[in-house]
Amino acid sequence: MMNADPPPGPSSVPTRRNRIVVPSRLIQFGLDEKFESDPYDVDLLGIITPVEYTQHVSALNSALRPARPTALDQAAFYGIGTVVFTAPCAYAVYRRKRKRKKLLMEAISRFNAANPGLFMRWNSKPSSILTIERRTSLHCVSSSSPNYMSPPVPSGRLAPSFSGAGGGEGGM
Repeated sequence: MMNADPPPGPSSVPTRRNRIVVPSRLIQFGLDEKFESDPYDVDLLGIITPVEYTQHVSALNSALRPARPTALDQAAFYGIGTVVFTAPCAYAVYRRKRKRKKLLMEAISRFNAANPGLFMRWNSKPSSILTIERRTSLHCVSSSSPNYMSPPVPSGRLAPSFSGAGGGEGGM
């Protein structure tokens, strides 16, 4: 009896990128997050050495240090039971998150520029994780967003261009 299933080939086997997921831990009583620079429990997959991993993650943590909460932020957070501290605490958290995101994107951009064979990315969906993977031809880093992966453009076809309002031919 013959097997009805076709043999696994390149089109039938899903491919997954090998990537390092950088673990993180909560610090300052849960008000901030720090990436784990110790490569002991991290599967590096032969992408980088443990010494390089430690150097890069430590540099990333150092870059994020200015976005950590201050003693005043912590005092406002723990005094949140009172109405007086609610608005300043919410504003401080908002400001700190924006600053952390900006610093993180700058540090990722510096890492990607300094390591042409590697690609660091902040994945925000389905869960927020930092990954490092080998760079492929699909990883195109644009100047506006260090994490943007543009789709390949088929040769011979141009993307449609959109003109201003009412941009049809022979307007009305």
